[in-house]
Amino acid sequence: YNRAFTANKQSKTATIPIGHADGLSRKLGNKKGFVLINNKKAPIVGNVCMDMIMVDVTEIDCKEGQEVIIFNTQEMIQHIADVSETICYETLTGISHRITKTLSV
Repeated sequence: YNRAFTANKQSKTATIPIGHADGLSRKLGNKKGFVLINNKKAPIVGNVCMDMIMVDVTEIDCKEGQEVIIFNTQEMIQHIADVSETICYETLTGISHRITKTLSV
């Protein structure tokens, strides 16, 4: 949306099918938030869209269909809550039914 991101160097981006309709805060856009791909941070570039985000994977060896982690630790959830100006519980309960949730114990 709004052409919020313009690459200033040769870059590679990936489109991830999650957005604010799924409970991901719009405040995470423009490199304020990130996801994990191959245990590496991929910053969200541009605005968070309704059904997708774009992330910078220039420095990450990845391919289509690979697992993307939105959050997996208390620290990641806290970061999302802080950027979103809310609390962890609201972040977690705001996740849409469209998202598959996996619990590891």
